[in-house]
Amino acid sequence: MSNFILTLKLDTEKYQEDMLNKRLEIGRNIYNACLGELFKRYRTMQQSKEYRRTVKMDRGKDRNKLFNELNKKYGLTEYSLHTYVKPIQHHFKKNIDSFTAQKIATRCFNALQKLMFHEAKRVNFKRFNELNSLEGKSNKSGIRFIDNTLKWNKLDIPVIIKENDTYVQMALCNKVKYCRIVRKLIRGKYKFYLQL
Repeated sequence: MSNFILTLKLDTEKYQEDMLNKRLEIGRNIYNACLGELFKRYRTMQQSKEYRRTVKMDRGKDRNKLFNELNKKYGLTEYSLHTYVKPIQHHFKKNIDSFTAQKIATRCFNALQKLMFHEAKRVNFKRFNELNSLEGKSNKSGIRFIDNTLKWNKLDIPVIIKENDTYVQMALCNKVKYCRIVRKLIRGKYKFYLQL
């Protein structure tokens, strides 16, 4: 079965938009906290004698194995970051669920991986209003799509589905893996969408 993304506009009211904006801002703060922690751990690892010795080795399986061990030792793994984000998420549990916080942490980890493997020259912290999407891990908890409605931590927002849109009707017959909330600036006003 093929995978695809279906984007649906959310039928938001003002208070719901305020809640979504607040949650995106909390998500941005969590992202920056995770990235700051990763940078700290990465710099600590780079300053170690073991790291400097490993960098000088010839490329190969032995070198990769040592790098993996160093990553585990200095907490540069996705799961160690999930452990780090847990108490932060607990502080914001009324707004951000644990799966969404873990996805934010994974996003940070992937950004640092690109830096570590020289696929990116730098990784930036997110400035105010720069984080425009949040996603969950599954449609079973956290950000969910049930009965044509976004359900997330006591927030129920219906999606706009046109009756004559057969593509959307057919797409909704498929299983939803996970949901992503996206904010777009259109003609000076924020609009919110749900990607399934």
